[in-house]
Amino acid sequence: MRMSDVLIQSMLSTIRRYSMMETGDRVLCAVSGGPDSVALLHALCSVREELGISLHVAHLNHCFRGAESDADAEYVRELASNIGLDCSVESIDVPELQKVLRLSTEEAARLVRYEFLERVASEVGASRIAVGHTADDQVETVLLNLLRGTGIDGLSGMPPVRGKIIRPLIEIRRSEVEAYVEQHGLHTRTDATNLVAEYTRNRIRLDLLPLLRREYNPETDAAILRLAELARADAAYMNVEVEEAFNGSITQRGADSVSLDANAVQSCPLALRRRIVREAVRSVKGELADVGFIHIEELLRLLDAGADFKYELPGGVFVQRTRAALVLSSSRPSELPIIYCYDLAVPGETVVPEIDVRIQTEVTSQAVDHARPRGSMEVVLDYEAISGKLVVRSWRPGDRIRPLGLGGSKKVQDLFVDCKIPREARHRIPLIVDEEKIIWVAGLALSEQAKVTDRTRKYLIIGSAPA
Repeated sequence: MRMSDVLIQSMLSTIRRYSMMETGDRVLCAVSGGPDSVALLHALCSVREELGISLHVAHLNHCFRGAESDADAEYVRELASNIGLDCSVESIDVPELQKVLRLSTEEAARLVRYEFLERVASEVGASRIAVGHTADDQVETVLLNLLRGTGIDGLSGMPPVRGKIIRPLIEIRRSEVEAYVEQHGLHTRTDATNLVAEYTRNRIRLDLLPLLRREYNPETDAAILRLAELARADAAYMNVEVEEAFNGSITQRGADSVSLDANAVQSCPLALRRRIVREAVRSVKGELADVGFIHIEELLRLLDAGADFKYELPGGVFVQRTRAALVLSSSRPSELPIIYCYDLAVPGETVVPEIDVRIQTEVTSQAVDHARPRGSMEVVLDYEAISGKLVVRSWRPGDRIRPLGLGGSKKVQDLFVDCKIPREARHRIPLIVDEEKIIWVAGLALSEQAKVTDRTRKYLIIGSAPA
């Protein structure tokens, strides 16, 4: 059997297995000009009569590579014209938009691309959007999610079908696609940025995966794809359980809020509690962007404490417990304290959007004059006195610190009183905390346990400034 037949039969098998298309569907095919998307378009054209579908081509010029990006757009326009298909081409200055949105290059490009595809699909009446992700892209995605610290959903990788988005090549290896392209003499464009180890995904593809295949397991890709398949099945089962538990705990639902039975949520196993809370956030916010593991854990910690509380999640979701009710809303309750908790980048920069503060850290082995006046919002610590990872968080009732020179511990609340910090402003003062102790109450007190001494060999400089 020829490679072209193998690829097409594999693609058809995937389409049918996941019910990606139905007779009469209009399919928007996203084409960048690279081998994967060109092969996808060619293969779909070969079977469109068999599937009973019609096709429309879409290309987004991200404006990353100047004239090269413009040439990609023109190539796709001509490609579609040569095979008699309508084509929608649009240019969006993603680098400029990236600055405004304060997102990484990859995140900004992904956000803009899918918004464009959904909009064009709506305009041309397409019920499906076909993208050219392959099994190799799936492997890279799972590894990328793993390195970021993901749960079972992230280990599932990219779903074959999500809403209108379908991935007909998701079970086909990139080498098969390249062979298909060569066999059919298809001209494709090369995106030079895919060959530069500047972006995390590229480094995974160019550096990490070859290392894993060479030094650990020649079948690394197959093992990761198997993990994704198992995780996807487990996640699907768990999501059914979560939906039932979430709906069963709802006591009231409004246009911008949801009220849950706090006791019912607490009675669930931890895995369900985490997902119920995530689902509640999603029902209010519409998404989970900026709400990470650390925020969900903080909310569950407050819930387990049993007392009433008010808590703000990133993105404007406000949580309040009053007796047995756990209410999530997009409307700010009165007198809501600002509560936040983020892993601190060391060295690096961490932005705390809730208080519009930027925490900068630097590690050095060169002696630092810690006695030199540095301003109240910068300190020098003994880096080796830090236990585990550092986080920046808001004050919690019961917090204690051993202030430098005091000779004992002191409640942070008493420190606020002594320094005449208004009650409503206390949650705006960031605390730097390791896994055992409070290191620094920004601008107010440094811990005796982290002070620089004559034995200090590594210095940690921490500064706080407006974001």
